[in-house]
Amino acid sequence: MNFKIISIFIIVLSLIFLGCVDQKTGVTPVPTPTITPTPMPTVVPTTVQPTPIPTIARTQALYISDVHDSYGFYKVTVQNGSSNYTNHTLTINASDTVKWISVTETNSPLTIVSQEGLWDNSSSRLRTSYSWFNYTFNNPGNYEVYIKEFPKVAHQKIIVNS
Repeated sequence: MNFKIISIFIIVLSLIFLGCVDQKTGVTPVPTPTITPTPMPTVVPTTVQPTPIPTIARTQALYISDVHDSYGFYKVTVQNGSSNYTNHTLTINASDTVKWISVTETNSPLTIVSQEGLWDNSSSRLRTSYSWFNYTFNNPGNYEVYIKEFPKVAHQKIIVNS
C-alpha cells in the first residue's frame, strides 16, 4: 500500500509540474526601473560689482589776471573754479582760459608775451585800461608770460595740469 500511495503521489506531482511548464500567466513582467541620479546644478560664484560712480564733467574755469604797468601780474581771480596763485605762479587744468586785463591808470599800452610763443604778440597788446586778451591752455605743461614793455617786472608762471 505504501507503494500505491507513493506512486499516486509521484504522478500527481508530475502532473502539477507538467501543467505549470507550458502554461503562461497573463501577467507581463514589469522591468525594474533604473534610478539615475539627477545632476546637481552647477553653482557659479557671483562677484559683486560695485555701482559705477558717475564722473562729473569739469566745467572750464576762467582765470582773470590783473596786469598793471608798475605791479605786473599782481592779482588773479577765478570764475567757475578755485584759484591757487602764489609767487606769480598760477596752477590750472588743461582747457582752462586765462584772461589778462590791463588795470593801468595811465592808459599805458601793455603787451602780454608768451615765452613759448603760444600766440602772436600783436593780438595780445592791451592798448588802454580795461582792454583784455585771453588764451585757452589745452596742453599740459609749464608756461611763462611777461609784459614786453616791462621785462624786469616779475614774470607770471602758469602750470597746466592734465
